Amino acid sequence: MKVEELRKKIASALIECSYEEADFEADCIVADLLGVTNSVLPVIGSTDVSSEIVAQAEIYVQRRHNCEPLQYILGKWEFYGKSFYVGEGVLIPRPETELLIDIALDFLKGKKAPVCFDLCSGSGCIGITLASLISDSDVTVLEKSEKAISYLRCNKELNRTKNLKIVQGDLFNGACVFDNKMCDILLSNPPYIRRDILPDLQREVQAEPNMALDGGEDGLDFYRAIADKWVSSIKPDGMLVVEIGDEQGSAVCEIFRKHFTEVNVIKDLFGNDRVVTAKNINLE
Repeated sequence: MKVEELRKKIASALIECSYEEADFEADCIVADLLGVTNSVLPVIGSTDVSSEIVAQAEIYVQRRHNCEPLQYILGKWEFYGKSFYVGEGVLIPRPETELLIDIALDFLKGKKAPVCFDLCSGSGCIGITLASLISDSDVTVLEKSEKAISYLRCNKELNRTKNLKIVQGDLFNGACVFDNKMCDILLSNPPYIRRDILPDLQREVQAEPNMALDGGEDGLDFYRAIADKWVSSIKPDGMLVVEIGDEQGSAVCEIFRKHFTEVNVIKDLFGNDRVVTAKNINLE
């Protein structure tokens, strides 16, 4: 079987579970099995593939039909041009979260040795990316889950981020877990899905850890905890950047307006509320 034939066979088999993403997922699977990038596939389309690769591809397809996320099957996923190990027990990095990196890089431009906090770090994609892109930064990440911590440590090694410290702990315990250190910027992509709608999520999303999804009865528990227990760890001229659900802009802004004088909602490429930023700590 040729590379292009295998790709088409996989895409056809995935239509039932992946719909409009079938072609893309087929490319990802074939590229992973061949150890190349997706962009190389058209060039090697007429190359023969071994029976072992065909057999492994069939296993991947079956796992997708069982609604296992593609990212878990591949074991790695890209975020902001960097690779991260992912698998059962850790939230999958998503492209919309890259907006937090864009905002942070713009805010930190020109700052020397900025101190950055990443709460609910998961795979570490936010903190590790910042540590990689700002070589003199001092980044500390917080994660509670034992499973996620294992991926975080591996991703730190994978991306060679020596300027990053990993702390295992609970966000709800407050900034004392960071020894009351002060930061220039605090970022977080916390759990923000309302508990009552968790059973209605796509099966692929339900395969991700509940701990990384469940934001409490109204989806806002973590934002309240950040406001109550972490604002004091941000320098007076620092910034808060948090990802939110697409219907949470007003509610999250209201939470942080008690602590900051400048609070804004940033929309993603699809026009949905995606990030809340806060600056100028209210000292009254």
